[in-house]
Amino acid sequence: MTTFNQAQYDDLVARSKDVYAHTKYGILERYVADRPLMRILNVGCGSGDLSIRLAQLGHDVRGIDVEPAYIRLAEDNANRATTCGPCSFAVSSIEDYQSEARFDCLVSTDVLEHIADDRRAFAKMVDLLYPGGLLLITVPAGPWLFGYHDEQLGHYRRYTKRTLRQLAEKFCSIERVRYFGFTLVPVCYLYSRRWRKPYPVTEAGDATKSPVKSMILRGLLRFDRLVPLPFGTSLVMKATKP
Repeated sequence: MTTFNQAQYDDLVARSKDVYAHTKYGILERYVADRPLMRILNVGCGSGDLSIRLAQLGHDVRGIDVEPAYIRLAEDNANRATTCGPCSFAVSSIEDYQSEARFDCLVSTDVLEHIADDRRAFAKMVDLLYPGGLLLITVPAGPWLFGYHDEQLGHYRRYTKRTLRQLAEKFCSIERVRYFGFTLVPVCYLYSRRWRKPYPVTEAGDATKSPVKSMILRGLLRFDRLVPLPFGTSLVMKATKP
């Protein structure tokens, strides 16, 4: 059974210009800023953009993804980038991944919603960490926003703070769960739920095509990153392994 998803691949190809994704990555980078250089596993690394950013901070990063085409894309992006720390990739699902050594940090952005048994996958993620290891997770938020976007990308669900905490609390110590993407909720609702069209976020963030829209979007997302609000299009969780 193929794991390739054309809509997802197209999304990954455009990831370098996705202001929304990279602003969210900035939140995760802030969460690792007070830690020494770490050995990091990026589960569901996709295009490798986040793995490369973490490697550029000096961390030793290993990215895995179940789809070979995504790993080839990540390797191509890494070859074009200037990285400070080691950055490597491998084809594997989280359930099948084997490692003799444990990791200091595990990062997984927008992956759990693609997995039918998210509890099993989450347990495996925590198992791959050293005690005291850092776990950073992002997932799409708001079940009421589930629509065309989720169907095209093969999502099983969207989460609330409560359902994400219920998933995680038996396996790790949760330090923080926050929403991100408050300003984009109306856009996501209209495009995905009502109009059943792809999100326009990537195009809007491209300053070469839409400089005014890009400036407005970047400003809104910068505010969103600095000021957590009561709801949003994504959830970001910081936790540690006991």
